[in-house]
Amino acid sequence: MQAKPRLQLDFIDALRGLAIIAVLVSHAQRNVEIYQAMGHPATMSPWLSRYAEQGARGVQLFFVVSALTLFLSAGKRLGESGEWLNFYIRRLFRIAPMFYVAFGVYCLAPFILKGHELPTPGTILSTLTFTNGWSPAWLLGANDVVPGGWSIGMEMSFYIVFPLVFLLVKDLPRAWVALLLFLLLDVFLGPVLVANPPIADADLWERFVFVWLPNQLPIFLFGICAYFVLFGESGVLTRFFHAGDRRMNAALFVAACAVLLTVPQVIQDSRAVYLYGGAFALIALCLNRQPYRWLVNPLVCHVGKISFSGYLVHFFMLQVARKVLDKVHAGSRLGPDAYFIATVVVALAGTVILATLTYRLVEVPGQALGKRLIQSLASRREAGRQQLENEAG
Repeated sequence: MQAKPRLQLDFIDALRGLAIIAVLVSHAQRNVEIYQAMGHPATMSPWLSRYAEQGARGVQLFFVVSALTLFLSAGKRLGESGEWLNFYIRRLFRIAPMFYVAFGVYCLAPFILKGHELPTPGTILSTLTFTNGWSPAWLLGANDVVPGGWSIGMEMSFYIVFPLVFLLVKDLPRAWVALLLFLLLDVFLGPVLVANPPIADADLWERFVFVWLPNQLPIFLFGICAYFVLFGESGVLTRFFHAGDRRMNAALFVAACAVLLTVPQVIQDSRAVYLYGGAFALIALCLNRQPYRWLVNPLVCHVGKISFSGYLVHFFMLQVARKVLDKVHAGSRLGPDAYFIATVVVALAGTVILATLTYRLVEVPGQALGKRLIQSLASRREAGRQQLENEAG
């Protein structure tokens, strides 16, 4: 007997909101220290730079939340006619419309209006088909097509294998076993792969080994474990994270946050990403029990609701922030830390405004189109069934 899910899981939107804010922060740090947005070389305070850089782990937070919500959605629709075809239609129309708009803005518009050189046809095709994480060669220029496109390709790759994962991982024990197996595989095999690159560009190969699906799969599995704890067979963990002791829940939440604060300062190994995955899953469990209002509130939840659009448009808004700050000569008036904070504030405000518009004008109509296609296919199947029954009668 499954525990009945809450009808309104605001903490999930809040986590998505935190994820996009973290990603924006990491790219703002790169703007200051790598891309010289201040107009000259600049270095932020080491502690602030390390924390800001690890905002990139917001991508892994997206993966944890995605796996949890996919299992939740698939569980509700189990037994639906054409369920897996419908699954792929929903996923495609959830992602593709806004992604292709971003392709037009980031890739086609500069080519048409400014004569910029296009990426290679293979890079464009692999990005538009969400397969850019399947080859180091395709990954190399993926961000030249759509910035951040590698992570969306990774998400879509998980969608491809999701039905198999859903059918094989049926309960929490199996989820734990799958997680431990892939963790062991990646932790020990990853360094071997990095040390033996089959291509000349060792740095590109190391990046590929980090981002490809087998290496990121444990992150998704953390989210799947969280799903079974919350909504699987009722047990001690399920009861605790729905109605357990609040003080113990708060202690676990603080412990997970402590991991997030400690790791950037003491561990520089890429395999630390799995510590983030575990901490994110634990935070999700704790927020289900206690959705702290300073974290789970209408503003953060709104940012989470528009987070996919936000992910795609924040790159543009960082460019806008750079121009706005240049207009007021912030590069010469502010120190690197203050300039970084100003960049985050301006870019985040612009991202929320623009992403709200694109969510309503692109994402919502795109999802509605997918729903109409599913309904049309269901009507055709029903009509075919009725015809067969009539002919048999």
